[in-house]
Amino acid sequence: MFEWMTTTKRSAGVLLFCVLVTAVALATGGDEDQSPLSVNPAMSNRAMSNRAVSNRAVSNATARVELQSPAGPTPREASGAAVTEFLTSRYQDAVRSYENGNFEKAWRICEALMVLAPDSFPLRLDVRKLRRRAHGRHLSHSVFVVRFERDEVEGESPFPLSLLEGSVVLENLSQEKILFGDQEQNPVLGQVAWSVHEVYQNGTVRSLSDVRVLRIESGFQVGAGASRAIPVTLPLPVPGAMPVLQQWAVTGVTMPVRLVTAEGEVSRGIPWLEETGVVVPEGYQSIENDPKGELRKSLLDGDPIRMAISQYLWLAQRRDSKRSPNPLDPIVDDLLASLGAHQGVLDELIVMSLEEVTGLIRERSARAWKIWGVTRQVRRGFDKAKD
Repeated sequence: MFEWMTTTKRSAGVLLFCVLVTAVALATGGDEDQSPLSVNPAMSNRAMSNRAVSNRAVSNATARVELQSPAGPTPREASGAAVTEFLTSRYQDAVRSYENGNFEKAWRICEALMVLAPDSFPLRLDVRKLRRRAHGRHLSHSVFVVRFERDEVEGESPFPLSLLEGSVVLENLSQEKILFGDQEQNPVLGQVAWSVHEVYQNGTVRSLSDVRVLRIESGFQVGAGASRAIPVTLPLPVPGAMPVLQQWAVTGVTMPVRLVTAEGEVSRGIPWLEETGVVVPEGYQSIENDPKGELRKSLLDGDPIRMAISQYLWLAQRRDSKRSPNPLDPIVDDLLASLGAHQGVLDELIVMSLEEVTGLIRERSARAWKIWGVTRQVRRGFDKAKD
């Protein structure tokens, strides 16, 4: 009996020893910073060699990826290039439709482009001009139109403008001649109206307008497919202070004129196409092509003149595209991050942009917008944590 108990205790001790050895081996093997215990040194060296080879393979693969990345565009860049190429082809379709006399199609294509095209689309300004002209031609039923055409200026345009020098152009798009008055008729041809928006460095805008009677010395006619230009000089109001941008617009009304048709003579009024233009100080002309990109640039360099010009043009594009206010617009974060930068010289302009983009009002206070931005980030982080 005594011998059996001794044997049992000896077996239990051996079993306990094995358990302890196994636990120590598992604990050591789970530590990533230490090599696992191995009874065979050759096996341990082989494992370390395999790990080194694996690390070198990963490093080589990473190096190949880094070397290949600059060779081709990223998926996002490729997608942006494809969108620009597609939109450009649609704009070219609109140009061809306009040249072929299908003004309604050209106008509708441009309408769609203004909605679909991103702010960075390089032909956005050309699309706006073509849309305006195609719409005017469409409304006139392809008979005749009147528009203002500013004279070309050699070299840099003076700034600010004091005069708009150009011509009122009457275009006969019909197949018959158009008679404008005669010797016995009142020489009044119609009325030209123009306006100018002056934008100042602090973002404020002053709008002024004026009208003038358009007269002719005697009657004249315009043949089928021909045009006639009447020189005009339109004085602009003297600015109360030095603006950073002038945006002018010219339109008007014309007296009913006699139109000779196959059915006889009829009297009709002539619709005007509104013509607009932008004048900025020297060195800032490129802003009109990419207002949103220039706005981001102004946030970085702290140029209030660039900021005021780009902000006015960019917000005008948003309204023209019927863009709804959106507090989640990606540019909101850029605007919030720029509050207080460059000694706060841009804060007033940034607040105006935030109000327009988000549709919210925070008492035009940079501090109030900073608090709103912080609470917005906290709320966003809470929503992510909750998900």
